[in-house]
Amino acid sequence: MSSARAASVRPLGAALAIAAALAGSCTRDIKLLPQLSGADASDGKGPVGEGGTAQCSGLGDPITLPTASGPVCAAALAARGHRFAFCSCAMANVNSRLRTDAFDSTDANVQDTTSSAVGINGGLQTFAELRAGGAIYVAGSSGIAAAEHLQSGASLRVGGPLSQLASNADVALDGFVAGDVAGDVRVSGTLHVPATATVDPQVQAGAITVEAVSVAPPCDCSDGFAQVGTALAAVQAANGDAAAGIGPTQLASLSSAATLDLPCGSFYLSAIDAPAGLTLAVHARALLAVAGDVNLGGGLNVVLDDGAELDLLVGGRLLGSGRAPIGTVTAPARFRIWIAGTATTALDGGPTIGAVIHAPNAAVTALNGLVLYGSLLASSFDFAGETQLHYDRAILSGGVSCGEPAAAPIP
Repeated sequence: MSSARAASVRPLGAALAIAAALAGSCTRDIKLLPQLSGADASDGKGPVGEGGTAQCSGLGDPITLPTASGPVCAAALAARGHRFAFCSCAMANVNSRLRTDAFDSTDANVQDTTSSAVGINGGLQTFAELRAGGAIYVAGSSGIAAAEHLQSGASLRVGGPLSQLASNADVALDGFVAGDVAGDVRVSGTLHVPATATVDPQVQAGAITVEAVSVAPPCDCSDGFAQVGTALAAVQAANGDAAAGIGPTQLASLSSAATLDLPCGSFYLSAIDAPAGLTLAVHARALLAVAGDVNLGGGLNVVLDDGAELDLLVGGRLLGSGRAPIGTVTAPARFRIWIAGTATTALDGGPTIGAVIHAPNAAVTALNGLVLYGSLLASSFDFAGETQLHYDRAILSGGVSCGEPAAAPIP
């Protein structure tokens, strides 16, 4: 690939074809992915589903992804699965200070913290402060063992005992604990515990109610939630690369900074290796499927036109080795990263990230801390430096554009 091509790839025309216009709920029988017209089109009965084709123009239809129950708008999936600022599919260890708050990328006048909940499917052990602007849900039967300050800006729900080993725990609303409560725990509302629980005399609560307590896993980490591998295969088989002048290997080994323009539709790359930086200029609703690794040592600048969205599918590893920013901090709800692989996602250079990251099969490391705008769901995590998670509450209303009501914040 010439240096001119590496620096900028311009679409040669919109030659993608899509299904009939989307109407009503995102879960209706709609196209999985945009189809191509002419010689590059499928027969309408392949991985993109059944039906006729039409030229992709303007913003294009909302991008959809396959799920166990059929195709669903990607924005609606994010609204369903990313109601938490952070979700861990397994047990979580907090070794460095972790704080969450919230903002709204669609309305700068919104002042919000309580949307920034933390969800953990397993148990929680902390060796540093965990301060959540929103609720904390810990479903594991091992419960919480906190060696430093624990703070919930809304409710606290624990599927086992709560042991505050040092410092204190502050809960702004009600606490629900399915086991013993020990240590300096302060619940502004009502503390709900089962009849078998022992409540330490140090515990302070507005009231105590004895009743059965259970906490369902807050994070949907199932393979059927978003079938990213299936989507990757579909885009590899039928995509708009040729029409947009994109070569599937042209970003696989870049020696200088590059810019890729994306119109509406779905596009395929074998890999991305951008040690000097990459800009994705997104002009419509686009899906970019990358079969292998995405190495963003030089950062990734995502520039979204008004109304544009980008879904980045990653079949391998996501790597960000430097401090260069990744994504867009001004509109993270409209940039979604779906990771199919099981290899560790390493964001170890202390970058600032603006994205919704869905990695249910991959551990995430941030060995120098992390500042994230958007939302993160991972198999597990290791944050070895101070981490700040700024939840974008615009995620909750992402499905409205394809007929799904806005999701409610976690109480």
